[in-house]
Amino acid sequence: MTRGLAEMQTNIMAVALPLFDGRVDHFMVYTLLARRSLDSERPMPVLSIANSLRLPFETTRRHVGTLVDRGLCRRDNRGVIVTGNIEDEPLSVLAPLAHDCLVRFIADLAALEVLPSFAPSGRCYSWEIGWRAAADLMLAVADGNRSTHHDRVDLVLFSTILCANKRPVTFDPTLARRFVTIEPAPPPSLSQPIRARALSELLCIPQATVRRRLEKMCGGPISCTPDGLVIAEEWLSTPGALKTSATTWGNVRRLLTGLATQGFPFDAPETVYRVGRPPPVAFN
Repeated sequence: MTRGLAEMQTNIMAVALPLFDGRVDHFMVYTLLARRSLDSERPMPVLSIANSLRLPFETTRRHVGTLVDRGLCRRDNRGVIVTGNIEDEPLSVLAPLAHDCLVRFIADLAALEVLPSFAPSGRCYSWEIGWRAAADLMLAVADGNRSTHHDRVDLVLFSTILCANKRPVTFDPTLARRFVTIEPAPPPSLSQPIRARALSELLCIPQATVRRRLEKMCGGPISCTPDGLVIAEEWLSTPGALKTSATTWGNVRRLLTGLATQGFPFDAPETVYRVGRPPPVAFN
């Protein structure tokens, strides 16, 4: 699950963050607004945005102001709502990508035979339902990781490093089955380190910001080696990290159960890609 979520988030962030000048919170605020606006077609008060994302009100107000200035959302006397619809940029790019990343995540878990069993609902599945589930999952994962990663930028960096590190295992069916649980961990020879500069270039986050964040994370969740950055395997087994994983799996099960009731074909997930199976992000 953790490897699959890391691949999903990295695919989305690699496309989304360049559109939001590398500002993770801008993208998260926009995602929440798009999810709520297109579902209910009602504006969302700034205070509700701040409470949902657990951000300070003034910080949230500044993020919203930037999005308004860019024409991505607008204010009225009831709150804030996104401009355009799912057929307009950037949603026309991000929504199908998020949907297809979720489908890939489900398909890969199904191939490893670790998905719960879901009874068919008989409903006709719509990809827009899947996009909303993908947005909900991304927001839930960020919220569930607050105790281990106190900032969303740190979480994005951690997840991208994990994605790069585990790539030799993630898409190798034999290795993925061998290391389907947290223990035993894959040997160091199967870890692919990544450089801070590659993180900066991929995510459009300034190198100075990336290095400053990594300095605080090294010695904890991240190990800095001569070959690059790697996830500290022992950190993944700490009580806090295990609790976060359990919470995340609970959120995943809840969201997948909701998808099942909406007609998602868990017996053949590959049949509902909107564009196609997203290729893995290439790391320099």
